[in-house]
Amino acid sequence: MESKTSTYEDMVRQKIAERGSQGISQQELAKSVGLSTRELSIIIKKLIEKKQVIKKSVKENGKSVVKLFAVQVFEEPKLLVELNSVADIPCFSCKFLYKCNEGTHVNPNSCSKLSQWILSIIAK
Repeated sequence: MESKTSTYEDMVRQKIAERGSQGISQQELAKSVGLSTRELSIIIKKLIEKKQVIKKSVKENGKSVVKLFAVQVFEEPKLLVELNSVADIPCFSCKFLYKCNEGTHVNPNSCSKLSQWILSIIAK
């Protein structure tokens, strides 16, 4: 069963996230969620510790105002290529990699190590 505190944390985080890049002041947030500023301060402190919310000072109508912003959570990227399948490519250990380019003396078209590696892959 979910605790009352975590329910409030979810609600507060959601309200902050809804404001997006505008952010929301703690006073506005207290009014919109119906919590006392003391209760809200405790919840905000927990959300900041969990790195779900940040406080930032912004200029608004010439005044400096502290606003709350939701931290964007990005999903772990999915690897589409297994790294062991490209680890053997000779280019990654070649001392001429920084010079290698189409139309230069050192290039992929004339590289014997790359050609041998490609042929070994095809032969499998």
